[in-house]
Amino acid sequence: MSEKSIMIVNAVLNPNEKEAFTYYSEQSVPLFKEAGAIPIGKYKIAKTIIGSKKPQVVVIMEFPNSESIINVFESEIYKELLPFREKAFLELDVFIGK
Repeated sequence: MSEKSIMIVNAVLNPNEKEAFTYYSEQSVPLFKEAGAIPIGKYKIAKTIIGSKKPQVVVIMEFPNSESIINVFESEIYKELLPFREKAFLELDVFIGK
C-alpha cells in the first residue's frame, strides 16, 4: 500500500501575466483532481521570518502517493501548459512531502 504524499507549492505570481495564471490554473487544477488531489490549503504569505525566499502564496494538496504527483507533471497534457506556467510565475517551487 502506498503512503499518502503532500504536494507543497511556493509561488510568486507575475503581476503582469494574470491571464496566463488564470488559464494555467483553470487547466491544471482538473489534472491534479483527476490524480486524486485533495486540497489542504492555500495561504498568502504575510512575512518571511527565516530565509531569503519570499513566496507570495503556498498551496498544499494531499495525493494518494508520490507517483500520482509526478505523473501529472510528466503528462503530455501538463507539458502543454508549460508556456503559460513560465509566464504566470516569477518563482515557482514544488515539493513532495511524506
